[in-house]
Amino acid sequence: MSTPSSKKPNRRQLLEKLWDLGRSTSTQTVFLHQAIAQSVGLNATDTKVIDLILRGPSDAVTAGWLSEMTGLTTGAITHILDRLEKRKFIERARDEQDRRKVLIRVRPETLEPLVPKYEAVGQAFMRVIEEYDDKELRLICDYLEKTSVVSSQEMARIIAENRESASAKKPDDNSN
Repeated sequence: MSTPSSKKPNRRQLLEKLWDLGRSTSTQTVFLHQAIAQSVGLNATDTKVIDLILRGPSDAVTAGWLSEMTGLTTGAITHILDRLEKRKFIERARDEQDRRKVLIRVRPETLEPLVPKYEAVGQAFMRVIEEYDDKELRLICDYLEKTSVVSSQEMARIIAENRESASAKKPDDNSN
């Protein structure tokens, strides 16, 4: 005879558990990145901007591209870049082909204090991932790919709503 505690959870319970675990993991991830960033005097947004630059479409990106990728205003991105440049994590340079454009590059040598921290976290996660067989890994990858798409779509939708709301609040310049 099975006891209530040994019963397999039903679908609704599994979905609720997955939702709760997703929320918990999301929160823990934010604070993990904050703790790593603080170890070098940055914040989580700073380190994520650095990561975006490193994973950008080329070896350098523009502030406009960063604004589009993050949903932050160009003013907020400029503030972040000023802070990162002051700390020597990035450098800005005029584009050789289009002198109006300013390109942003990460200075790799400044990342040295972060590397062991991210490597330790990566190794810890790899130990967990290695417990799964190939079929399970394909399922996990499928789930993460799909949730990544949903996250990107939802972020784009919310950014668009925020921008619409901000532009609706601006006073009409011709109203005088």
